[in-house]
Amino acid sequence: MSENGGPILPFLNEKSLGTWVKSLEQFIDKSFEHYHTMVDNLSFPLEVKETKDEYLAYANLEAYDQNQIQIEVLDRALKIIAYASETNRFTNDSTNISQYKQANKRVERLVPLPFSVKQEDVRATFGNGVLKIRVHKRKPSANLIEIQPETEE
Repeated sequence: MSENGGPILPFLNEKSLGTWVKSLEQFIDKSFEHYHTMVDNLSFPLEVKETKDEYLAYANLEAYDQNQIQIEVLDRALKIIAYASETNRFTNDSTNISQYKQANKRVERLVPLPFSVKQEDVRATFGNGVLKIRVHKRKPSANLIEIQPETEE
């Protein structure tokens, strides 16, 4: 086999391989350049804290109004949903043709909890773009079943 890679790869040498690898790295970097921005648009920042009596969740939803936010109580979790709809109308004055553009955006996050949640244990407020959710911790209750002696029939 010769120094240039032999007859199988006559066009590939150390310099061309390095150039190819560099091109591949640039392609991958460019492909993922906007990945974080795209992921950020699908979600929103959320911070969860625990105190002795409750769980606190803070969601940064400054791009939304209070009436665009919903909280759904699930068995062992809360689902925060925010949605917005925007309609724009563009009119060409010379042709008098109008064009409508509508965009809908929906983001959601799930807040898992280590216990079953009831709606009456959840309180929420919204101000300055921050949704604050308080979930009261219930005291664990024993659901014991009394065992009866078996009777013979």
